[in-house]
Amino acid sequence: MDKMKIGMIGAGGRAQTHYASLAEMSDVEISAICDLNEERLRFTADKYGIRERYADYKLMLKKMDFDAVYIIMQPTFLDPLVTYSLKRSKNVFVEKLPGTDVKETLKWAKLAKENDCKTAVGFQRRFHPCVVEAKKIVEERGKILYCMATFHKHGEWKGDYDSLTNDVVHMVDLLRWIGGDVRKVRSLSGQLYNNIKDYLNFYTAALEFESGGVGILTSNRTSGGRVLNFEMHSKGISAYGNIPGISGMDYYMILKENQPYQEVKTVKNEEIIGNNAPQTHLDGSFQINRNFIDCIKKDNQPITNFEDAAKTMKMIRKIQSGPRLPSVM
Repeated sequence: MDKMKIGMIGAGGRAQTHYASLAEMSDVEISAICDLNEERLRFTADKYGIRERYADYKLMLKKMDFDAVYIIMQPTFLDPLVTYSLKRSKNVFVEKLPGTDVKETLKWAKLAKENDCKTAVGFQRRFHPCVVEAKKIVEERGKILYCMATFHKHGEWKGDYDSLTNDVVHMVDLLRWIGGDVRKVRSLSGQLYNNIKDYLNFYTAALEFESGGVGILTSNRTSGGRVLNFEMHSKGISAYGNIPGISGMDYYMILKENQPYQEVKTVKNEEIIGNNAPQTHLDGSFQINRNFIDCIKKDNQPITNFEDAAKTMKMIRKIQSGPRLPSVM
């Protein structure tokens, strides 16, 4: 069977995780790479043995034939590249955020449908092995009608860096995936221990799902350190998970029918993915890439497609538009 040919636009930062994930797949070939930074282009191309190298993405897409294109860069630069690729009927994978606003994401979704393209956004927390397995177990008892997601960090102000859109969006998307479509959003945001103009460093939101269930988001950037965890609750069953994406640290535990806490079943991530699994398998990064490739092969639309991602973007904007509390020092 011929290998699926992939074109990569972008060679820095988060892109490295996608290069590493795709390099693990025997049925995939990274055929060409494009980046404006010559040093970064050379380093990444040499590292993964990519012969075709470009500084002009339009030239690359005209000269090369790809089954899919990865466009990994800041949201403000995405639109012309994604639009051009979709109009050339290329399947497209982007990182979060999928554009600068909901209209942009929906525009891409429309173009993808018109040109029969498969699309995906790098919301890999949906594919975290602990989350996937815990959700399956809990849903065997019934719908998940109460869930929670937490993402805390200890962070300082970085100019125009917005923690909600740059980081916390992962957990907003995870809540959507766990609880389903959202009917209403109630939120509070504000500033803790700082008075820098327009710098919001905590977000709290309650999502009311169409199912009648509730999702709770908590995020604080003045905490003691980085924490990612989740809760899922159904009829007589609960799952609690810790998912920072660190070897030996990720796990989930299941409680059923008022069982004593000391009898709780705890499952480590390595029990699911194997003790020698590569770094890319820890937080769902490899898995979301594998899903994208498999969906193209099977002619299925990935679950993190642009149309679905627009729903997460809407949640972000609704959380941002909620009441803001005064700065507290």
